[in-house]
Amino acid sequence: MTRVDGTEHKLSEIGALHAIRDAMERWGAVFNQGDPQAIAALYDDDAVLWGTLASQLLIGRSAIEHYFKQACVPGALPRVQIEQQHVRMMGEIALNSGAYLFHVIENGHERMLPARFSMVWRRAGKGWMIVDHHSSARPAI
Repeated sequence: MTRVDGTEHKLSEIGALHAIRDAMERWGAVFNQGDPQAIAALYDDDAVLWGTLASQLLIGRSAIEHYFKQACVPGALPRVQIEQQHVRMMGEIALNSGAYLFHVIENGHERMLPARFSMVWRRAGKGWMIVDHHSSARPAI
């Protein structure tokens, strides 16, 4: 057993923990590029998303891509900064909960939108795909 972030893990889980953190960093980098199709490609075909700005649950990669087309508006492209992650492994499934900070352009001015997330990742071939993603504004308290 080895300790990562204060928690004991089997050596076989350590690589997967790092892979999920890397996948989350890749999600952030792709999001910051503003390409809705590339963002949606990180989600499983039947993934679900409760987007930070979504009024309803989005089901399937097509609906997720449509959401990001609306969120990633040229000239007002939001950026994300991942602030905190807590990854738990459950075999071929990983849970990742944490916080991120969106930098949003509104009326030519940047404002910060602190948010929290929960993502469920599933091992797919040599990589990991998002199967469930919940994101919501973080309250001040």
